[in-house]
Amino acid sequence: MKNLLVLFLFITNFAFAQELDTPKEGKVLVYFTRYDATGFLINFKYFDGDKYLGKFNHGKYMVYECEPGKHIFWSKAENFDFVEAELEAGRVYIIDSRPQVGAIKAGVNLVIFNKELSNYDRYKKRIFKSLENGTRYLPSEDDINKEAEEIKDLTAKGMEKFKKLKSEGSDRIGILTDGMFFDKDYFVDKDFTKKE
Repeated sequence: MKNLLVLFLFITNFAFAQELDTPKEGKVLVYFTRYDATGFLINFKYFDGDKYLGKFNHGKYMVYECEPGKHIFWSKAENFDFVEAELEAGRVYIIDSRPQVGAIKAGVNLVIFNKELSNYDRYKKRIFKSLENGTRYLPSEDDINKEAEEIKDLTAKGMEKFKKLKSEGSDRIGILTDGMFFDKDYFVDKDFTKKE
């Protein structure tokens, strides 16, 4: 019986790894997850540079297909948080949105999921559980266009904040290099410099 349980767990873990989407040829997939339930009702807004991607709260995740190369991913809650990325074609990346206690509502901390995280094994299980049990956020193009129009000022403020932090050499910008991709049961990474 014990051997059957071990085999079942192995198969379900392997099956999950196979369920992650594969990018189209020449494209990249970025998963934005939100496992932690702190501030579960608060929507975090997500961006790729000045492109608005949508908003969602706890229990959801988003899969974003984009071109390889340089990107500035960021999220807005009570605060702004940024990840500067260099993405490789054909790869899948995961960025988790960790809620933080804020003065009025939850703040956000974008964490690049990779093997250098201090609690990698535990965190990996949480991310997998988030993707298995979560609801995939699929905003309609009409909703995105309507919301993007409403938050033009926010988009400009976010990009200004990024430029200011970048010019100051701030360590508050996460760095996602082309080697920090998801590869079945492990991540290969290069320079992980964001402080937690």
